[in-house]
Amino acid sequence: ERTQTTIDSKLQERVNYIVKNQYNIFKQNQIYNASVLVLDVHTRKVLAYVGNTPTDRAHQKDVDIIDKPRSTGSILKPFLYAAMLDAGDLLPNTLVTDIPTQFGSYNPENFNKEYDGVVPASRALSRSLNVPAVRMLQSFGLDRFHQYLKQLQLKDLKYNANHYGLSLILGGAESNLWDLCKSYASLSST
Repeated sequence: ERTQTTIDSKLQERVNYIVKNQYNIFKQNQIYNASVLVLDVHTRKVLAYVGNTPTDRAHQKDVDIIDKPRSTGSILKPFLYAAMLDAGDLLPNTLVTDIPTQFGSYNPENFNKEYDGVVPASRALSRSLNVPAVRMLQSFGLDRFHQYLKQLQLKDLKYNANHYGLSLILGGAESNLWDLCKSYASLSST
C-alpha cells in the first residue's frame, strides 16, 4: 500500500543526520530530546519531520514532542517586533533602551549580562536582547500583545496576560512547534 506525503526524502535524510549528530553532542550536557519541523512557508506543507532524537526509553524516545508545549524562550520576540511595526509604534531604526532595568521585582538581563545603552530596534531583535524586548513589551502593552498572540492561535497560551507578566517575551509562556512554525510561516508571507 502506498501513502502519499509531502516529505522531501533527501531533506528528511539530511535532517535525520543533523538531529542524530546534535543529539550525540547535546546528550553530553544532559539534553536528550529535540524535534525538527520543516514547512514550506508558501504551501505550509511538511517537508521534514523529526518528532524526537534517537534517545533511549528512559528519556522518552518514543514521545513525539513536536506537539508538546515547551517554553517559548525568545521565539516570541519577532512577533512583538511585527506587532509594533504593524501598529506604527516602532520603526526598524527606532532607538530602544538597553540598560539595567527593574520592573517591580522583575529584573530582566541580557544573556551576556552586558548592556549597549541604546540600539536600533532591528539590532535589538537580531541580537535577541532581552532588556529591550521587555521594555518594548511594556511600552506596547502586555494585554495588547497577549491578544495579538491569541490571534495567532497558539493553543498552549492558556492563561491571561497577567499570569505571564512581562516574562511572556522571554519564555514565560509555552507553545508547541506546530503552532510556532505555522505562525512563523504566516509572518514570512505578510
